[in-house]
Amino acid sequence: MTNNLYNELKFVIIGQGSQIIELIRKMFSLEIMPNNLKIITVNGDFNLSCLEFLSYYAIDYDVCDKRNFKQIAYSTIANFSPNIVISFSNPFIIREEILNLKTKFINFHPGILPNYKGSLSTVHSLINNEKFVGGTWHYLDKGIDTGNIIKIVKTPLKHFNAFTLNHKIFSLGIDCLEEIIEKVKNNYLGTRQEKTGKFYYKKFPDVSNLDDKLQKRILYFPPKFL
Repeated sequence: MTNNLYNELKFVIIGQGSQIIELIRKMFSLEIMPNNLKIITVNGDFNLSCLEFLSYYAIDYDVCDKRNFKQIAYSTIANFSPNIVISFSNPFIIREEILNLKTKFINFHPGILPNYKGSLSTVHSLINNEKFVGGTWHYLDKGIDTGNIIKIVKTPLKHFNAFTLNHKIFSLGIDCLEEIIEKVKNNYLGTRQEKTGKFYYKKFPDVSNLDDKLQKRILYFPPKFL
């Protein structure tokens, strides 16, 4: 289904780490060229492989932190005028002022919405002994993980630990990237989320009351393997 019209699309990607590398490799396979990309990412030893990858392929990027993210994101998106902004492994909240810019904003959330909003969805999926886990491509709105759903990807929980599960979910999200771009390009509105589910905060839960095997699966969690 590869469409050479992708050559005419411009993208801003906001994210970090190896997930961004794999996402961009997938975009290259869709004939999206480096000069059609702008990246907003972060500094730090953990992100060196990403920065080296971007430099090697001469992809323009800016690094930022919480203090200047809003300014850099607004300026980059306003000046580059992308067709689509992709939030992928993104550590920042994109506020309404940025979302008001004239483009389409999408995010990949490593949890099934609306059931697992917020952080550490893989950990809580293990605690809740879900039969299936996954991730959600959705449009961004002024809420957190509340925008219209574009596509949900799922996999059986099986014997994943939190580390392998995290990689599996991001891989599933990348695998369907062409379908997502096609839908967004063609103004697919997505499905409104039901007002159900739970929001999980970025605080690692107490797992001391769980059995030893489940604790080991949960605590083997990136970036620190406990």
